[in-house]
Amino acid sequence: MVDYSSRRDALRKILINKAESAVFLDPVSIRYLSGFSGSNAALLVGQDNYLDVLLTDSRYTQRAKAESPDIEVQIDREFTKQIHKQLESKSIKKIAIDSTRMNISQGEALSNKDTFELVKMRELLAPLRSVKDEYEIKQIKKACAITADTLWFLINDLRPGMNEKQISNLLQEGFLKRGADGLAFASIVASGQNSATPHHEPTKRILERGDMVTIDCGALVNGYHADMTRTVFIGTCADWQKDIYDLVMKAQEAGRKKLTAGVIAEEVDEATRKIIRDANYGEFFVHGTGHGVGLEIHEPVFIAKDVKTKLSSGSCITVEPGIYLPGKGGVRIEDTCLVTEAEAEVLTPGSHEIICVA
Repeated sequence: MVDYSSRRDALRKILINKAESAVFLDPVSIRYLSGFSGSNAALLVGQDNYLDVLLTDSRYTQRAKAESPDIEVQIDREFTKQIHKQLESKSIKKIAIDSTRMNISQGEALSNKDTFELVKMRELLAPLRSVKDEYEIKQIKKACAITADTLWFLINDLRPGMNEKQISNLLQEGFLKRGADGLAFASIVASGQNSATPHHEPTKRILERGDMVTIDCGALVNGYHADMTRTVFIGTCADWQKDIYDLVMKAQEAGRKKLTAGVIAEEVDEATRKIIRDANYGEFFVHGTGHGVGLEIHEPVFIAKDVKTKLSSGSCITVEPGIYLPGKGGVRIEDTCLVTEAEAEVLTPGSHEIICVA
């Protein structure tokens, strides 16, 4: 059982001396703070628990009461009007909003300069959401286990003649069969030259002998995401393919070993990047080393250059270096990991060595 009131209490501590209340309109923040998973809602977090209010429409009356039993639920489509009414009745003068999760029209509708001030705070919940509690870790572990089981089962069946879209469909079927709620994101299946595109969308390209095939996928469980990537070879592995694979494998291992509580995020990025850069492939590693995973597939903490955030035990973060050679192909290896005081725990188990199938 999740204690959502404790999460809201933690938010109240962040707001001390900055704002008296906070308003959220985005589904992810609302789910994190209240448990409500509907698509249309607003949440007002006050100075005390009894002032918290969840607003939604009549389609979600029963769901809101079932998912959010520890908070007052009001059924009313006029969210802005009701928020204003709540704030005015309690003489609230300063309201915090997350400026990264509210668009301009929402902010303008919410604003009322004559009555209260909007205090814009970027990534307001990031300090809380970046460290997972026991419930969250359990859900992410479930999603990662389903992902790894499905991916390794599928890898064993890869053959020339299959196409990228077919493989993508088989991933989804495997996730659902093993108990996932759906896809964490649209699966990436990139074969041959297509593997040089980090976020390639699957096509009907047919796998051929000698191809590298990069598969980036994740299952979704109770709102929580998994993220895992492996690059495998169809039949044979050319020398140049082996060279870049070995580099990425070493870089990924270095990143995993560096991923420890107390380490600065950019230091993990540099640990992976240096290995690839020193082998003169630095320009072909074109993205950050990793990102947080939770209620969103990409969330803080991000593992990239100039990110000064100190890692904390309990964060779930990916490590995913890659090398992408235009016109030839690419390699990426990725695991979702749990940060601990010692070496990170890999939640997406499976070999990192070269695998040739068919």
